Amino acid sequence: MDPERVFAGEDLFPGAQPWDRVYAAMWVSHSEFWLVAGDGPCADPVTAIPEGDCVKGNGEAIGIPTLGSATRIQAVLSVWESPSPDGQGTLLGTSRITSPTRELTLINVEGREPGPVLVLPNEGEHEVRVWRCAARSAADPERYDIRVWHSTYVAMTAGIRLY
Repeated sequence: MDPERVFAGEDLFPGAQPWDRVYAAMWVSHSEFWLVAGDGPCADPVTAIPEGDCVKGNGEAIGIPTLGSATRIQAVLSVWESPSPDGQGTLLGTSRITSPTRELTLINVEGREPGPVLVLPNEGEHEVRVWRCAARSAADPERYDIRVWHSTYVAMTAGIRLY
């Protein structure tokens, strides 16, 4: 199924629009998939295995938990110019990822099947927030809303001297 069709007719971003967005659909196993910096195959998701029902990051990858141990997922990955408004569904948490190439990719680790690449307007550290909507029926995929924006924390503390 075309991932864009799962979100058709829904106002995912009421009142504000992201700078850009991509849609992904993939099969995942072991109750998790990853958002990685770069094109995916070189990232090390092993230390970003999600714990419970929360995202977990290691700087170059963020593990995202699924409800099903082997399931289809569909996701919208969007980049914002500033912190994004809240998404719909269950908030799975916030993490940080550093992208030296300005590219982020969703992957399943089994076959390293990469999803579409989202090109960011800035390289460097980014905040990531993830929401999940459970499948509406057994035939439907789980849906994920993953929102990214350039981290302002680094810019705000760059001029502060710590003693």
